[in-house]
Amino acid sequence: MLILKQTDCFNKNIKFWKILGIYPFDVKWKFYEIYSNLFIFLFIFLYDGLMTINFYFLPRDLDHFVEEMIFYFTLLAVMSKAVTYMVAKKKIVKLLEILDSEMFHPETKKGMQIVTAAKKFNVKYWKIVASVSYYSNLVHILTPLIAHIMTPVPLLLNSCSYSFLSEDFKEMFIYPIYLYQAFGMHVNMLYNLNIDTFFLGLMIYVIAQLELLEEHLTNVTDENTYKAGTLRANCIHESDDSVLIKKLNKAIVHYESIYKYCSLIEDIFSITLFVQFSMASCIICVCLFRFTLPATNEYYMFLASYVTIMTMQIMVPCWFGTRIMDKSCHLSQAVYACNWTPQSRRFKSSLKLFVERANRPLSITGWKMFPLSLNTFTSIMNSAYSFFTLLRHMQSREI
Repeated sequence: MLILKQTDCFNKNIKFWKILGIYPFDVKWKFYEIYSNLFIFLFIFLYDGLMTINFYFLPRDLDHFVEEMIFYFTLLAVMSKAVTYMVAKKKIVKLLEILDSEMFHPETKKGMQIVTAAKKFNVKYWKIVASVSYYSNLVHILTPLIAHIMTPVPLLLNSCSYSFLSEDFKEMFIYPIYLYQAFGMHVNMLYNLNIDTFFLGLMIYVIAQLELLEEHLTNVTDENTYKAGTLRANCIHESDDSVLIKKLNKAIVHYESIYKYCSLIEDIFSITLFVQFSMASCIICVCLFRFTLPATNEYYMFLASYVTIMTMQIMVPCWFGTRIMDKSCHLSQAVYACNWTPQSRRFKSSLKLFVERANRPLSITGWKMFPLSLNTFTSIMNSAYSFFTLLRHMQSREI
């Protein structure tokens, strides 16, 4: 049967990882580690550090703080992702190796269709998120620059005011500072794009593997599926029951492999998920509040696209996290779709043990505190709105 390399859909992600200094594989270029550390320092740690220092020098009023916070929470989430990739390179490589392993390879035509559909979805999703991200980012970066070139409007820094610098210094070096901020913002967008789509792709493959397992369990008593003929040829002296037990055991081993795979995903991204989902509530809140303040139409367009992307960043993983839990629960029902009633007591006992295990749904959690589910997404949106009303109340008191 044709070998299907599932990790091919992550080729674009992996190429960008190499540019961004978070490439998990070995690189022949001996200076790559120096490049990686320098790149991450300049556009993650230094970039975020300067924005943190800036808060100390801001005027003590809510409007100024909200303006500067729009990107700050996002940058903190991106920093957690970059650090995760720096410390978990071997585990990320292991994730990719498992995807291409024999255990996760489909053995039927329908299985090939399931995995192929998952690959196509991952590629399409990367293109959609990339299009929206590039549009939002370029609009925010280029609009002030074009306005400055076409009209006598002063060029303003678009991500951080750098209030710790004097006005004369900023005016003298406005173009290098603007270029650093614009490029840094673009780099952070690329981190978000290529890490988030990779994580979602892993979840899509978990769902695909659960669908493969569901098909296996549904047809576990069918002689024409999953190389049953081969099993019979090798077990010609064995009873039919032994053949079925072997097929059921193979399904159980597959389930355990999926469980370990989910555990590895959670082990790598658990803290990152906690940080991202915590920051997401703050980001959505700040963006909603910024809509209530005066701005140009171009800025409102940027805010609309930005808050859409931030909402998608948490909604889509929560949606597919719920799908993982539902699919894993359906496995306990799928086993009863096979012809199990005339089988031996030994087969039924093994089936019962599997059902008991499958009744505990698979899930991916953020720092062991919340699962990726639509209930979590609803809670985050409620928290964001609560924070928004609190900010509006504080603003009304200041007036």
